[in-house]
Amino acid sequence: MIQDEYRNNSRFRDYVDKYCKTYGYTVDEALTHELVRQVYLYYTEVQTEGVA
Repeated sequence: MIQDEYRNNSRFRDYVDKYCKTYGYTVDEALTHELVRQVYLYYTEVQTEGVA
């Protein structure tokens, strides 16, 4: 699911790419990090807000 969000959400992808560039991780490594997972949860919550 987090990989799908990376592929389909440009804002999340930009965050992960910047994180990777800053800290020297690959995307696959970064997607396992707790901080990135928390950002993923934030983006998925923001997208579902207002949906009944």
